[in-house]
Amino acid sequence: MNYFRQAEPEEVYNVALNMRERDFEEIDALRWSEGREELAQGLCNELGNFQNVFVCGDDDGPVAIVCYIPLRRGVWSLGLFATDSFQNIGSFLTKRIIREIIPALDHGGAHRVECQSIVGYDQVHAWLEFLGLREECLLKGFGKNGEDFKTFSWVRDEAGHYGWDRGEIVNVH
Repeated sequence: MNYFRQAEPEEVYNVALNMRERDFEEIDALRWSEGREELAQGLCNELGNFQNVFVCGDDDGPVAIVCYIPLRRGVWSLGLFATDSFQNIGSFLTKRIIREIIPALDHGGAHRVECQSIVGYDQVHAWLEFLGLREECLLKGFGKNGEDFKTFSWVRDEAGHYGWDRGEIVNVH
């Protein structure tokens, strides 16, 4: 049975410690930490008690952490990291993001939602685009070792709409 709820600090730590190798490479490039243990502890300390941090898992335990963090009024950062069991909960989590997180951001008055992802992580880039984010720009040398990143974003248009449409949300299976 899959679940999606607010994350406990130990769940953030456990998923971070066991995250997919590519997730580790991406997040580690954006942090001061060295190694999985230090990265997991840092993420646990920063995200473990934050209100908008959620865990998604199955009968075997927590698999993914997804969060949306305010950067400034109206602007939010979206993040996710997961273990190698992501395929077991991927569709379920995608539906939760579309049906719960996106509307929460909309109702919260967000005019921009963004995330950065390391160049070459094509599987994640395709998933972000499926969610409605659009590739916006290339950030040369953005990582601590000079890694290039891409920024993906949703931006509310002048009419007050996002790139996501309520019809698209309903039709996602």
